[in-house]
Amino acid sequence: MYFYAIDGDDIGAKLEKFALLGDLKSIQMLSEEVCESLVQLKTYFEENSATIVFCGGDSLLAYSKHEIDLNLERLSLGGLTFSAGIGANCCDATLALKKAKGLGKRRIEVIL
Repeated sequence: MYFYAIDGDDIGAKLEKFALLGDLKSIQMLSEEVCESLVQLKTYFEENSATIVFCGGDSLLAYSKHEIDLNLERLSLGGLTFSAGIGANCCDATLALKKAKGLGKRRIEVIL
């Protein structure tokens, strides 16, 4: 089994910045961009026979019986980037995601 944990890079920081500035228009635009990006990622995984466990906020968790081709281009959507962790189970995928974020974001790390 292959598990995929994906999370948006710096989305929370962007949201905080816009909120502190009272910039509701930018918050709405960010929300639309994040939602559209997640739909694209979810669709890609579903088209590759993955099961979606969670898809919300700026995160996605999926698993598949076969390896799915995931690359940095696929994790760059519009003006947003995402990091990913791939593991043999949910725990390993989450740890791999934490490693990707800790090493600089917009990365894919694997723990199999």
